[in-house]
Amino acid sequence: MKKVEELAKEIQDYDFLLEYKRERDPLIKIKFLALHHLQTGKNLKETSDIVLYDVQAIRSWIRRFVAFDYEGLIERTGRGKKPRLPSESEEEFKDEIDKLHEEKNGGRVTVLDIQNLLADKFDCKYSRSGVYTLLDRLNVVWISGRSKHPKHSEEVIENFKETFPEEVEKIKIEIDTDKIEIWWQDESRVGQQGLLSRVWTAKGTRPRVVRQGQFLSTYIFGACCPSKDKGCALILPECSTGMMQLHLNEISKQVEKGYHAIILMDRASWHTTEALIIPENLTLFPLPPYSPELNPMEQVWQKLKGDHLSNRVYKSYDEIVDSCSKAWNSFCDQEGSIENLCSRAWAL
Repeated sequence: MKKVEELAKEIQDYDFLLEYKRERDPLIKIKFLALHHLQTGKNLKETSDIVLYDVQAIRSWIRRFVAFDYEGLIERTGRGKKPRLPSESEEEFKDEIDKLHEEKNGGRVTVLDIQNLLADKFDCKYSRSGVYTLLDRLNVVWISGRSKHPKHSEEVIENFKETFPEEVEKIKIEIDTDKIEIWWQDESRVGQQGLLSRVWTAKGTRPRVVRQGQFLSTYIFGACCPSKDKGCALILPECSTGMMQLHLNEISKQVEKGYHAIILMDRASWHTTEALIIPENLTLFPLPPYSPELNPMEQVWQKLKGDHLSNRVYKSYDEIVDSCSKAWNSFCDQEGSIENLCSRAWAL
């Protein structure tokens, strides 16, 4: 096997300094710089001190260059330590995690459970930190689950999404117009017994935040039209038919002239009562029962409370109303915020 000094003589015809200046890849630039110094007569130790890489690495660079020319400096796909879980098994692994939750029938899946799953099902041995790295690479996150009603049906929800365009076409025929706006509507309580949200703090600590025990509260009646990036809300003292009537009247005013709005909402009693007087330019369209995840207004409330209305102390009812107003206006004043958060492909 040739020594590095002998190999250096075989690369005298190359202009590595010029290649160093042209190259954009930072690792290959370092390799060119190392070869340049070897070319000019420096030994491995001197070159190692300049480029701050191990002598063994530099030795392998010049050997690969002599053997394969410039191609020898390119990192080949598949080089380095390979993940223990084969790439073709990654989707199956994520499905098996979902099954773990179902089979456990209560409680939560721990790192030890996932370690055992990898060992038993996929013949892979992972440390605790290795499991976290694997989950992060597969975009599997630790997140709080959302409550689900026992009567919740995925089949009903998927069928609703598939048939929604047909239902819209039927409404168009009935009202004799193609000018349609799709709106989402919902209500949310805001008050003294509010939510606690996450805060940034040092590792190993758990900060204390104030949570009131009083009972003053109000309700935001909100509605959004993603396609027009607009919304309207009323802050009202209670959820009732009378309050819902006020909100429908306000939505009616916000619908563009000449358009008809389809309002998707849940099946709360004040949404479905015959006592409501529906404005002529509105059609109420109920969502399937037990399916709050279909309504993007849920994400709007989550954003408002997370960004503005959590970890708060309210001295009076007027202060609650004022905070709700500022939170809603802050959300709606950001161009594209409604469109980005509330658009649903199946409801366009």
